[in-house]
Amino acid sequence: MGATATLSTETLRVEPGGEARCAVRVRNNGTVVDEFRFTVLGDAAGWAAVEPGALSLMPGTDGTAEVRFRPPRSSETKAGPVPFGLRVASKEDPAGSVVEEGTLEVGRFADVFAELVPRTSRGRRSARHELALDNRGNIPCHATLSGADADNQLLFAFDPPSFTADPNTAFFGHVRVTPKKRFLRGSPKTHVFEITVRPDDALPITADGSFHQEALIPRWAPKALLAAGALALAWLVFLRPTVKSAARQAVEKPLATQEAKVDQLAAVVTPAAGAAGGAASSGASAASGGLAALGDPFDRRLSADAKPGATDTQSYEVGTGQTFSLSDIVLQNPLGVTGTLEIRRDDAVILRENLANFRDLDYHFVSSIVFTEGQKLVLFVQCGSTAGGSDCTPASYFAGFLKKSAT
Repeated sequence: MGATATLSTETLRVEPGGEARCAVRVRNNGTVVDEFRFTVLGDAAGWAAVEPGALSLMPGTDGTAEVRFRPPRSSETKAGPVPFGLRVASKEDPAGSVVEEGTLEVGRFADVFAELVPRTSRGRRSARHELALDNRGNIPCHATLSGADADNQLLFAFDPPSFTADPNTAFFGHVRVTPKKRFLRGSPKTHVFEITVRPDDALPITADGSFHQEALIPRWAPKALLAAGALALAWLVFLRPTVKSAARQAVEKPLATQEAKVDQLAAVVTPAAGAAGGAASSGASAASGGLAALGDPFDRRLSADAKPGATDTQSYEVGTGQTFSLSDIVLQNPLGVTGTLEIRRDDAVILRENLANFRDLDYHFVSSIVFTEGQKLVLFVQCGSTAGGSDCTPASYFAGFLKKSAT
């Protein structure tokens, strides 16, 4: 009972978007008329069809069906060997069903599309474009970038200069266009260029762009300078003398009245000058003593150094028998990195700032923040992203007064 089945070939090769065929021969080993149905198993089942879908065979006779595979030309169709099975199921004797196995070799194809965004840019010294690339093939695209213009007037910089894009993914890179020569005045110059993407396993593709180079001195600048000169001349020749005269007349009468009042008070003030002088000396001495009570001026700089995604902690510890009064803090982020910066007193956070929000930032406290013996002023940095993967180097400069603690 049951059946035997044989594939005409066990290995087929097919290109995505194409078709591969093989025949299957079935023999009815039973003693009654039987119907045999076909089912393709495995990852290739969605691409397969069998014609006819079933065979009715007399006992001891053979029949043939054709198996067709049509994988779509898509980035989701993986290249390489794809095992499959063909099940031949007997209607009269299900236990006598058989499965024949084979392998479908799916070919590789490259399909890459690239464009510049924006396609046209303007600038005096340089301009920036974004290169968008879609990998629509079924193999990874490893490529390098280059740029050229017909007149050889431009320089190109790429970030990154090479890349790898997996199938069904997109890559975004940056292109900076810089003219080799600049000019002070005149009409803009248009430079047409193209960016070439050179994959390892496919033909190069290009993306067209243009750069409108503008003069270093804008067209409106000379007119603005002339207008400013005219206003300055009008001020010096006409307005300034008039304003000075009006101002002098406005203050002469109040000044005369004030001088008369001063003369009247002079007689009263003179006898008390000695007493007032003594009081002033005492006040100055008290002020000097109050400043000295704060302690000696003290400052320190803490600088962090952390890799992207890492943290760094720097600290200053108040010495034995000392008290530090913090009055000023200046935060610096010269590279413009992202992340978080905190100023702490031991583990307590005093300030928390987002690094992306500043390059320089300062705080001045009316009431000083006091650090006692053994306490630490801590600079903590959580590094985010940086240009080119460089280290985060934010810093903090702080100042105040350091004095001996009261015993």
